Amino acid sequence: MENKQYSTPVSEQERVHELDMIRGFALLGILIANMPIFASPAIYLALTGETWWIESWHVFADFIIQFFASSKFFTMFSFLFGLGFVIFLQRATEKVSNPKKLFLKRLFYLFLIGLVHAFGIWYGDILVIYAITGVFLLLFYNRKPKTVLIWAFALILIPAAFMSFMGLVIYLLGDLMPADTGMTATGMQMLEQSVAAYGSGSIADIFAQRATDYLFLFGDSLLMAPIVLGMFLFGVYVAKKGIHQNIENNLPFFRKVWVWSLAIGLPFNVIFVYSYFEQGADLSAYMMTHFVGMIIGGPALCFFYMTSIILLSRVQGWKKFFNPLRAVGRTALSNYLLQSIVSTLIFYNYGLGFYGEIGPLYWLVIVAILFGLQIWISNIWVKKFRFGPAEWLWKSLTYGKRQPFVIKEK
Repeated sequence: MENKQYSTPVSEQERVHELDMIRGFALLGILIANMPIFASPAIYLALTGETWWIESWHVFADFIIQFFASSKFFTMFSFLFGLGFVIFLQRATEKVSNPKKLFLKRLFYLFLIGLVHAFGIWYGDILVIYAITGVFLLLFYNRKPKTVLIWAFALILIPAAFMSFMGLVIYLLGDLMPADTGMTATGMQMLEQSVAAYGSGSIADIFAQRATDYLFLFGDSLLMAPIVLGMFLFGVYVAKKGIHQNIENNLPFFRKVWVWSLAIGLPFNVIFVYSYFEQGADLSAYMMTHFVGMIIGGPALCFFYMTSIILLSRVQGWKKFFNPLRAVGRTALSNYLLQSIVSTLIFYNYGLGFYGEIGPLYWLVIVAILFGLQIWISNIWVKKFRFGPAEWLWKSLTYGKRQPFVIKEK
């Protein structure tokens, strides 16, 4: 083995273009799914059972967000993260004597980037959870693909079974379940604080509220860690089997996944969305079925989306449609952070101050404009630079040396 001190990033020739397309598409979904939390105290509205936008066009737009985006894209990024983990370690093994140490170093700097994002930009950060959960991937690197797949299913299905059981218990108990007035009161207090801070507060108020909101949600984020790890492991399985490296020969596999993921995901997604609109502030069977729909429907439709892109990219017209997403996917971390920066500037008081002022239909308009700009900027960027700025920083820190940034003209 070559005993160099540092490994090197994936080159342009080694990239799998379909993965970049999927990563770019995932960023669109992430932006749609995150928009309610950027624009309003959505978390606290759920705790209080409050409904702010009752106009039919806003309700329909909210339905679009929940049905097509919510819970389908953090799972997609999780899958891609797990796949990337195997690719990273395979490359590092050829270059360094301790590839796992290099991976932990990579996670450490992702953790730091996540903390800056969570406390300095937006409290809905997912990077910290990825960094923490990513440590457990090292337990599976030398496991057989079948073992990895069993663990992946278990981490998804066991929480779903538990939530189903809890939903049944709550349904059977019915009126015997006491109303959680304490949680409702807390939610109302947090809602009012959130609106005051983000909608009309000072920069100091916003920073303080952001920290409060992040710490309030961190426990719930940890509860999602098994789902995140399960999706990581699905990505590990695909990477270990080398399915992503020979897409043409694996088209029958992708078609089979496409059919089954839609057959499973669609009914559970209907449960997820129906429960979303029916649940109130009190602990209820709808709250449990909402989680079950998310845990099963989200990952399943995530696979449906990914296989749809792979299969459609074999069609010439569709390939041209998806190609612009490659540049967005290549600069995914930078674009993820940019979405948070721009969106908080639109909604928070240190920017335009639209927090809580405009409803779901306008959120989708903002998504269309912002993501369109991201496609345009990203495709210009990758012609001149090897990485996005955040990717360049992350890679330079991970590999311990400044990475080449500008593409030199031949």
